[in-house]
Amino acid sequence: MAQKKAEYGSGPLFRAAGVVYGVMVADVLLVLANILLVLAPVLVTLAGGSALLAGVMVLVAFVPVGPSLVAAAYAFNRLLAGEDTGVFRDFVRGYRANFGQALAAWVPYVAVLAAVVVNLLFLPGTFDAGNPAQSAARVGLLGLGLLVATAGVTAMLLLSRFTFRTRDLYRLSLYCLGAQKRVSLGNAGILFITAFLLTATTAGLLIVIAGPLMYLICLNSRPMLKFIEQKFTVQDSAS
Repeated sequence: MAQKKAEYGSGPLFRAAGVVYGVMVADVLLVLANILLVLAPVLVTLAGGSALLAGVMVLVAFVPVGPSLVAAAYAFNRLLAGEDTGVFRDFVRGYRANFGQALAAWVPYVAVLAAVVVNLLFLPGTFDAGNPAQSAARVGLLGLGLLVATAGVTAMLLLSRFTFRTRDLYRLSLYCLGAQKRVSLGNAGILFITAFLLTATTAGLLIVIAGPLMYLICLNSRPMLKFIEQKFTVQDSAS
């Protein structure tokens, strides 16, 4: 009987079910934490056709995304390491512990992304072979936006695992883009595909894929977190 109890819950199917359940819980928590972003289409409608007011509403809706990403990453990292105490509890703990710094670190990335979007909206024309300069400008802005988004997500991942100063988070988020190319390209690819799906279908799809999306990013980013731990924490403490 004792042996059966020890083996209960240790099978791969049981662990897989636990991961699926954890992802679903995190998805609900991400949606609740970003209810302004979920309701962004309604807020834009309420803006009454004012592009400026609609833009400000959407910008404000993106501000709470940072702390929720940190909380989800904290919960998923513990889940992947087998150290979780329940995704719900870990999410709430990560949200409370890192809210202030996550907000301070996330807002500048949102501001840069907002500037990129504004330039894209006001740039005349579309992708046109007859106007290579405008097409190149659009490609450059889209590439810059993807780069900033990847760096922002990287900063949130680092904050979920380590205690760095905010300015060091900025430096490390950019440093990781070059030092961990495979991880960065993987995260950029995940973000690009997600943006494409949301544009091609509906923004409401984000309600369903928020949890799985963040889990994939955390899973892909494990080598990067291990690299940062070895290079910037283990060696420093040993010295």
